[in-house]
Amino acid sequence: MITRITLATLALAALPMAAASRCAPEANAAGGAVVPGTSCRAGLTSSQAANARAVLGVADEMGLGTRAKVIAIATTLQESGLDETTVGDGGQAVGVFQQHPHWGRNRTDPATSARRFYSRLVKVPRWDTRPLTEAAQAVQRSAFPNAYAKHETRAKKIVATLSSRSCKGAR
Repeated sequence: MITRITLATLALAALPMAAASRCAPEANAAGGAVVPGTSCRAGLTSSQAANARAVLGVADEMGLGTRAKVIAIATTLQESGLDETTVGDGGQAVGVFQQHPHWGRNRTDPATSARRFYSRLVKVPRWDTRPLTEAAQAVQRSAFPNAYAKHETRAKKIVATLSSRSCKGAR
């Protein structure tokens, strides 16, 4: 009887360790230091992952699917590396999407800037079937219109990881 209890106790005690191994820290492909946490960060720092979740959450609120999310995440990777504190273009472009003053207030808030990005994206003819770089460029009007393409594969991974059932609600 004692042996069965001991084995059962050991089996139960091992469950948190097994779960923890699935949530091991990842290296940050963006080059930043990764704070120990879960694999639900898709190779992002905790700040980048939080920004990505905000961008993806707005897409969900607006009823937009995976394609819109991938375009948005690829855009933020190119524009700011998913860093809401990034300032460019002589101090004019700010936030994860590097939006200029004509985009409105609160451009450093990832959710607000995502809402503005998606609102413009859905007005682009055939945005959901165009190459990613064309759809992103139609919204952003970047000086480097083809630069978004290099982030598509990583954006797909980030969207898939952060949108997965096992990562929903992870921080």
